[in-house]
Amino acid sequence: MAKKREALPSAEIIAKFDTYESAVEHVEKLLIGSFPVRQIAIVGRGVRTVERLRSRIGYPRMALTGALNGALLGVLVIVLSPTEAMSTYPSTLLTFAGIGAIVNILRFALSRSKRTFTGQNSLLADTYEIQVPKDLKAEAENALAKAAALVKPTKP
Repeated sequence: MAKKREALPSAEIIAKFDTYESAVEHVEKLLIGSFPVRQIAIVGRGVRTVERLRSRIGYPRMALTGALNGALLGVLVIVLSPTEAMSTYPSTLLTFAGIGAIVNILRFALSRSKRTFTGQNSLLADTYEIQVPKDLKAEAENALAKAAALVKPTKP
């Protein structure tokens, strides 16, 4: 079993939250109270990764994205080329789009990991702790009190 380590040496937990957004709000209050930002750590406990699946990937999509990338490269070649004949522009774009599509399809076909979907990874934690060095705990409490005095709640 891994050792339980503090994010800051000799850190003191001054608050715990269920959501990251709540932890960030608390840190903002500390900063309003002029607490030194480099002395604060937000520590996630019970961390896990979550992958949210976004879309499928197949040969048609690979061909389309390759063609678009190739066409963009073709536009760059057209802009940088000294030729001023407008009749060559469509053929240049089509040639580069075709090459891009073929290269992207080959790259997809030869890839070792055949994932047929795209996803977005994120880290989630069960709880988030705000930690400060033990010798600055009183200063953190003063900063929170100062922030509460500066930011008075507005009544609706």
